[in-house]
Amino acid sequence: MYEMTTEIPFTRTGPDSKLKLHEAVGMMMDCCQFQEYQEAKFCEYLRANDIAIFLFSIQIDILRYPAFREKVVTAVKIYGCKSIYGLRRLTMRDEEGKLCMIANATGAFFDLRQGRALKLDPAQFGVAYDEAEPMECLPRKIPLPAEGGSPGAPFTVPCWALDPNGHLTSAMYFAVAENVLPPGFAFDRVRMEFKRQIKPGEQVRPVRYEVPENKIVIDLRNGAGDSCAAAEFSTRNPVQA
Repeated sequence: MYEMTTEIPFTRTGPDSKLKLHEAVGMMMDCCQFQEYQEAKFCEYLRANDIAIFLFSIQIDILRYPAFREKVVTAVKIYGCKSIYGLRRLTMRDEEGKLCMIANATGAFFDLRQGRALKLDPAQFGVAYDEAEPMECLPRKIPLPAEGGSPGAPFTVPCWALDPNGHLTSAMYFAVAENVLPPGFAFDRVRMEFKRQIKPGEQVRPVRYEVPENKIVIDLRNGAGDSCAAAEFSTRNPVQA
């Protein structure tokens, strides 16, 4: 397990003084990265063999958004590995230890030399698995309607939105998708399925689908019309003010 304590800064909050969704995702991804470097032997093996861990899917259940200057503890636990996938549970808690958010993330091991996914078990390198907090985990894949949909404003990927791999950061996928939601749409669960990496200069064209059970699905397409990621926003319980 790895955890980090953060005092929510002004620049990560919105007009309501609450932590923005994509900023919360960024904090969770930072925590995962720090956890990876904590496992020195495993990390060295990945770097020596040009193996990367790419986020394949993530589901975030939101109990509440922490506010400006509130101290939170973000933690990540590796709880298993299946085939090419590593499984992580992420949590964000307030100073009283109460959950603000809980997430389930699936990462895929990718051989950069061969250009393909590969099977890898972190336990072989001494990485200990933790028991993950209980959570209702939905499937990794998000179904997209066969037709319909409302196109949103296109977004051209700028250099400032890139990660060290030269791709659009995971957090920015959420920012682009959330920007297409109807005004006032409330949600307390969001899922993202990543399919293709989006590179600098590419244009992201979001398409919004309103589906049954108070759900909205956003398909993030590239200029060629290929689906790069799918996001699903839904409401389990009323979002706390």
